[in-house]
Amino acid sequence: MSPGVFDLADDLGPAKIIHVHEPRAGLRGILVVDNVACGPAIGGLRMASDVSLEECACLARAMTLKNAAAGLAHGGGKSVLFGDPRMAREKKERLVCGFAHALRNETDYIFGPDMGTDETAMAWVKDEIGRATGLPREIGGIPLDEIGATGCGLAHATEPRAFPN
Repeated sequence: MSPGVFDLADDLGPAKIIHVHEPRAGLRGILVVDNVACGPAIGGLRMASDVSLEECACLARAMTLKNAAAGLAHGGGKSVLFGDPRMAREKKERLVCGFAHALRNETDYIFGPDMGTDETAMAWVKDEIGRATGLPREIGGIPLDEIGATGCGLAHATEPRAFPN
């Protein structure tokens, strides 16, 4: 049995958990802000039909640790949106924008792309609430997929390292 979100709670977080549910719009999502000790939390918006609070909390903690290890002035967070990421573009845009709008006053969190979302979705978020990362080049972002940022990071992390004696 996987741990519940409250089994994962400790002195680091989570600092905040917000559920968004607007049945008439078909909107259901969760934001977990794990930690903001170093600054506002950055983390991706994951879209899938089978996401959960526990998954969101674990991913938010991973972002706290990754951002701290990278020396960024940001904490960690993650958001999840229930839905099929392959849905029609118009419906996906409505859900992403609706979720962002519902969280517009949560200044402790900055959206980024993740599984099921991309640079285009982050442009929708930026248009809706004025803040997001992982934006398309045309509006000032770095084309992470085009330059292979994930693959490069994976290759770097798996390279054998020489350790001093």
